[in-house]
Amino acid sequence: MRDFHIWLTNPFDDPHISLAELLSFTSDHLQRMINNPLAVLTSRIGPTTTALAAVAAAFGEDETKLGLRKAQVVLKNSYRHTLPEAVGKIALAVQAKFGEHSAEFVECFPHGRSIFTSSTDDKLAGELQTMINGVHAHVAQLTPQLETDATALLTGWTAVFNPSESSKGAKTSTMAAKATARAALQLELFRNLLMLAQNFPREPEQLDLYMQQSLLYPHTQSAPAPAPTPTPPTTEP
Repeated sequence: MRDFHIWLTNPFDDPHISLAELLSFTSDHLQRMINNPLAVLTSRIGPTTTALAAVAAAFGEDETKLGLRKAQVVLKNSYRHTLPEAVGKIALAVQAKFGEHSAEFVECFPHGRSIFTSSTDDKLAGELQTMINGVHAHVAQLTPQLETDATALLTGWTAVFNPSESSKGAKTSTMAAKATARAALQLELFRNLLMLAQNFPREPEQLDLYMQQSLLYPHTQSAPAPAPTPTPPTTEP
């Protein structure tokens, strides 16, 4: 039997993981969360991107600056690309309850659904907030989960939009500030890993949908082979 303590040890705190490897892994991981094939980590996009932005600011004077800025733009554009579909699910729920031409639907989507495709980046947060306000006003007739989902879309957009806009203003940081920012990112990645474990017990193959562990290893080093999955206990008849 494995020592239980290992499951509470953050693997991202491994000192052998370089900053470049950590950033490469995080950028890829965020991209996978935004595509979110099973809609498991939507609520984690915001905290993870915020932590990445803090690393970008702390290491802004380092050679990682350009790579971080490019990663932030890619993440913003990818999130923007997936947003209309995510908003569409909320719109369909409101439409199913009140009707497409109802006052309630118009309150949530005064400019229709197309605005989430045509709006400029800087105005998109306002459109999302309007949707949230409308859903909140009628949450008793809808569901609390719908409001949570709507709020998560704004949180995610803010998390990918703000760093992309402000990355040019990166500051010079002390070694302590850099260490703090990196540790915070490593913690958010660990929380994501724990959430995956919670959602996919006994399904380790699902991890590859969201995390590519090989990115944390130098190109000259092979990632360790995954441990065999223990056979679930059987119930005696």
